[in-house]
Amino acid sequence: MAHDAGVTAARWLIEKLENDTLDRRLLLMEWVRLLLQRPNLIEPLGLDSILLRRASDPEAEVAARVTLCLAKAIEFNRDSGLELAKRLHQREELLVKRGMADVLTRMFRRLEWDAVPFLNDMLADQDEGVLAAASATVGDLRFLDSELWADTIAKLAQHPLPIVRRNLVPFLRDYIEQYPEDSRRLLPILWQDGDEVVRTRMRELLMRMEEVSPNHFAARLQDFKQQGCPLEPLWESLTHRRPERSRLWKSWFAGEGEQPTLPESRPVLHSDMDDSGELPSVEDAYEILDQELGFIDD
Repeated sequence: MAHDAGVTAARWLIEKLENDTLDRRLLLMEWVRLLLQRPNLIEPLGLDSILLRRASDPEAEVAARVTLCLAKAIEFNRDSGLELAKRLHQREELLVKRGMADVLTRMFRRLEWDAVPFLNDMLADQDEGVLAAASATVGDLRFLDSELWADTIAKLAQHPLPIVRRNLVPFLRDYIEQYPEDSRRLLPILWQDGDEVVRTRMRELLMRMEEVSPNHFAARLQDFKQQGCPLEPLWESLTHRRPERSRLWKSWFAGEGEQPTLPESRPVLHSDMDDSGELPSVEDAYEILDQELGFIDD
């Protein structure tokens, strides 16, 4: 519980700092960040009103400090926090826009659908920093609407900025698991991108798919063929790791053999807690673990 005399003294000091120089207002924002950790002080000290006023501060540096308080403000009061977010979002200074982009994920967790307009505006921004932060946050859409999420990353896959396309790489596993048919042709688009960071991750995903779902792997190869995607990088990696499987797939792809199927699974080993037998090799243990865990590795 806040002490009345302490609250009065604190409000007097806060008022002095708020109406003082830039350095004093910046100091005030640091104090406010700390005070927000004490929810019982927010209303007595009027911290929400202070944040709204400083969101309109003539100095962008002060408004940028307000963005650091945004998540806590929303957590305390969603309505006033949303109003604060909208006020900050209206500012055009790059410092503030980047600050908003940096806290976008935390806003999604608290505002959910109300955070989507902020994301859309940031994805349409021209600044690379804003675009980088916003595109890295696209994954939060999956928890609201998986179709919207998939459509958004498919659109961003053709974005002219490399950092945006690279930021889609961490989402590929979830996308392939949820949409193994890849009707949006996301994989061919990214494969043709030519960016080695993107292509390396995709090779890993495709080779994992080949291990656990040959039918889906075959469908992706056909898609790549129809889209004119070069497959040499994939064949090279597959040949290096699993030369016999690579030979079978190349024969099928050339129309000279049957489509490979899942290799015969090895029996699951069970321990009876007795030191009565030999342990499997590390390679065999990894293979058994892969079969047990399912689709695509991290």
